[in-house]
Amino acid sequence: MTLAAGTDRRILLIAANDTFCHVYTNPAELLTVGPDGEKLGGGVEFFDVTGHRLHPVFTADWRLEGLQTGTDPADPAAVRQRLKAVVNHLAQYVTAHPEVLTRFRISLDQALAQLPDLDGPDLAHDFDVLPDHLEHDSGNWLHNAMHAAGWA
Repeated sequence: MTLAAGTDRRILLIAANDTFCHVYTNPAELLTVGPDGEKLGGGVEFFDVTGHRLHPVFTADWRLEGLQTGTDPADPAAVRQRLKAVVNHLAQYVTAHPEVLTRFRISLDQALAQLPDLDGPDLAHDFDVLPDHLEHDSGNWLHNAMHAAGWA
């Protein structure tokens, strides 16, 4: 994936079933950090900040070595709908299982109030308000919930 200097290089990894997502700051971060052996619990898809689908490129032994921009037109509206589905899934999960919040010492109302606002002007805004993959703060309930190995 080659981008011009100054281009927003963030990448969205989103579960095929819209139950979690991660935002990586650039392709190198994704490839360096990777899923850390996490159980993904199903397929994942990749998108750039413009809404272009990114196709995984694998080595001969099936290790992710890169992403290639697809030839289909960008569809930022569809990606934004999927992000809203992730947030809705999370809201439904914590509402049905508020006990998962006790270790974070946060109430259900507080948790729901902290959900990302995805009503901004564009997909870049949505990337801005989602937790980055590297925000591994064990006290951050939202990061834990949106993480592939998280409880939601």
